[in-house]
Amino acid sequence: MEITWLGHSSVCINSRDEILITDPFDTSHNGMMPSRKSDIVTVSNSDPKYSTTKAISGNPYIVNGPGEYEIGQYYITGIATQLDASREEINVVYTIRAEGLVICQLGGLNQKLTSGQLDQLRQANILLAPIAKSSSLAHENLQEIISAIQPRILIPLEYIEENDDGTPTGLDTFLTNTGTTDAIGINRLNIDETKLPAELKIQILNPQNS
Repeated sequence: MEITWLGHSSVCINSRDEILITDPFDTSHNGMMPSRKSDIVTVSNSDPKYSTTKAISGNPYIVNGPGEYEIGQYYITGIATQLDASREEINVVYTIRAEGLVICQLGGLNQKLTSGQLDQLRQANILLAPIAKSSSLAHENLQEIISAIQPRILIPLEYIEENDDGTPTGLDTFLTNTGTTDAIGINRLNIDETKLPAELKIQILNPQNS
């Protein structure tokens, strides 16, 4: 399996040439992601930062709500989480199973998860999580999720913020909080269940947005 980061919360998962893209985006500071072809697209919520499916070419199957889905070799479960206490909108946290791996994608999560929701995520061995300082998912809430599900790999997302120089602003804080001193960015992660580390590894991915 190959995992690449496309920017913001969007990740491309290639499992035996079957492509799944999460949260295609259009943001005020990053612009719309370059057009990419995909077989499956998951959408976490209705914000254009997570739901710009017009950026995807081809005729993908779009998953945009809670439930269980079997599409090709992917087994996808969507769990509804509250997005805004004052409205009825939801954010969907997805678990994506393929090749013996379970990937958890938090999307635009901005609330603490319940114990029941955490129980549904405990089999995840790869966690895709927003860590920007401006993210409404506080680092302490993310640490609670990490402690509960104990993933083997965590891939930080959303840490390039709207700065004039485009530099990451939330990454150093997150790495310090997790005691990580040796994280090195790579362009893509090639992983299978035999290559999972014994303990949590923070894997930085360089955005592949062209």
